[in-house]
Amino acid sequence: MVVANEPADEELIARYLRGDMGAFDRLYRRHDRKTFAFIRQMLHPTDRATVEDLHQEGWLAVASKAASFTPAKAKFSTWLYTVLRNRVVDHLRARPPQGDDEADPDLLASSANGPEQQLVSKRLVQAVEGGLLRLSVEQREAFLLFTVVELSLAEIADVTQAHPETAKTRLRYAREALRHRLSEWRDG
Repeated sequence: MVVANEPADEELIARYLRGDMGAFDRLYRRHDRKTFAFIRQMLHPTDRATVEDLHQEGWLAVASKAASFTPAKAKFSTWLYTVLRNRVVDHLRARPPQGDDEADPDLLASSANGPEQQLVSKRLVQAVEGGLLRLSVEQREAFLLFTVVELSLAEIADVTQAHPETAKTRLRYAREALRHRLSEWRDG
């Protein structure tokens, strides 16, 4: 989100291409948390070091491919997540499937009031993350791009190179599966 008097992403990438390294730093700081969260959730259950490495590699790819960004074709955020998504997909193809669905303790809410609330929070995170793991990669990325990154369905379709109706269907199936998983958790 751009604050008043802050240059748009497209202006910052243009400045970077003209040699302004500070502009790239501002882009990175603006998108760092969401890009990390997207990669982390797409790769769960992967150790944090692998996520950090892939996050760094993704941003290096963004820097090296910056000249290929065309504002007339897409918003910067759409292009950014396309580059990062391609890194994640390459990584997922290269690694063996994992069946572990344990939640990452780093993600657990530390602001819970007491031990009971912390336990409920931990179990909720495990239910959500377990539900995310059971989604197809395509459904998981559609869900994360919509909820974490806050892209529109049209932008998700662009990033995933899918038809808009396909992106919409993937998101719908992901929501239904997660809703079902959470109802099981609540009833269990």
